Amino acid sequence: MNTKPGTPSTHPFPLRSTLLLVGVFFITFIGRTSLSPLLLPIERELGISHAEGGSFFLVISVGLMLTMLFSGMVSQRLKHHTTIALSAVLTGAALILMAVAGSLFWFRVGLFFLGAGAGLYLPSGVTTLTDVVPSGQWGRAIALHELGPIFGLAAAPILADIALPFFNWQILLFLLGIISLLTGAVFARYAEGGRFYGTPPKWAELYGILKKRQFWIIAFFFIMAIGLEMGVYSMLPSYLVADRGIDPSLVNRMVSTSRLTSLLMIFAAGWLSDHLGYKTVIAGTALISGILTALIGFAHGWLLISAVYLQPMLVSAFFPAGFTAMAGVSSSAQRNLSVSMVIPLAYLFGGGVFPSMIGWLAERGAFGLGFVVVGILMAAGILLVPALKSTAENES
Repeated sequence: MNTKPGTPSTHPFPLRSTLLLVGVFFITFIGRTSLSPLLLPIERELGISHAEGGSFFLVISVGLMLTMLFSGMVSQRLKHHTTIALSAVLTGAALILMAVAGSLFWFRVGLFFLGAGAGLYLPSGVTTLTDVVPSGQWGRAIALHELGPIFGLAAAPILADIALPFFNWQILLFLLGIISLLTGAVFARYAEGGRFYGTPPKWAELYGILKKRQFWIIAFFFIMAIGLEMGVYSMLPSYLVADRGIDPSLVNRMVSTSRLTSLLMIFAAGWLSDHLGYKTVIAGTALISGILTALIGFAHGWLLISAVYLQPMLVSAFFPAGFTAMAGVSSSAQRNLSVSMVIPLAYLFGGGVFPSMIGWLAERGAFGLGFVVVGILMAAGILLVPALKSTAENES
């Protein structure tokens, strides 16, 4: 079915199957991102602190990391198609459990399985996408697929803003859970592709990749990029409301529309990486997005608003260059193993530890300091670019 990459395909684009994959990707994303605009009312309802609220994202990230690492064992038995449907069903069940949880313990159990649903999707989703789409059309398919997380990030605050005046956060999570269950059923019934078994991780090969210095440099950049994208997003609404005193409805609209700036870069970033070189793009995005993130932590007025809108756009420009750099870590046969290690680490630390750290600082009266620390770390990453260059050249 697949044609040679880079050549025009005579096959029609499989729009239905691609959109069904986007739908599952979207629902696993909005399931997690909905927690961010709901964090303050959840904290009040459960009687917990900002630090405990921030730790929710660490629980999600642990579930995501573990299931992503072992997803090959699941797809080895269920096939990729069934694994994707299961990810949506697991996400839905987790959201319903969180909605009806009578204690903080069961709420955390729901958070873990919410991350687990996302972790199951990512490896099987990409594998299935490249199965159903001819290789000559992979570029447009991947760009379309990336709309899932972009719209998931943008939709969650608006959805919370619309829903909360009419019903509480429990009902919203319950309804999202039902929609997720239905999404899994629709995918299982109508989606094509992915009807083959996955392969479990090969631990000896993973160890060989972990010994390489370039792997850890790339891992640092992905940890920081996910931290600036998901970690900052997770705590931003609470920060803008609790620390900057901005109206919650306005905050939700700001956070939602700011995520849409990523659409301006999703296609341009690949072109920039090809024409300027991925090392130049990594250096530029690390420095500028780091500065913008730090600005969020201490700026006010129009400077704060500008940083909120520009920061996600610059962070999104990192990923095409980052994945290009990751290709130099290992041979083409082992490339999927590099991804299977870097992305879980990035979500664990960038998507989990960073929000917990920001929440911990918030409890000590230094909410904005967390954003400054994360921003400085990302900007300092520019010092690693020369090492990345020499390492990539030596191993190519």
